[in-house]
Amino acid sequence: METKTESLPRLEAKVKPYSNAAHEGLLGFAELVIGDSFVIKDIAIRRSKTGQTPGKPFLSFPARRSPGEEYKQKYFSIAHAVTPEAHKAATEAVLEAYRRAGGN
Repeated sequence: METKTESLPRLEAKVKPYSNAAHEGLLGFAELVIGDSFVIKDIAIRRSKTGQTPGKPFLSFPARRSPGEEYKQKYFSIAHAVTPEAHKAATEAVLEAYRRAGGN
């Protein structure tokens, strides 16, 4: 079985660290430029409170609240990675930019 190796476009992240104590767990916001052609804005960088790695930063991609009670989901993704490899590359790019901007 032949496996196709997917080449990902160049990713460039810009981060603005957030320091408002009123929003515990929110570390900053990022925008991700994809292949010098598209941008995803309002990616939240948050600190995990639970799970296998509490305290570890993670990304929360933009989402929209559902319009009514008839929906089982409360939020719908606006933008997100399609493959695990793309998600990993986006996460690494944003978190590296966050560290360079002075984040922990």
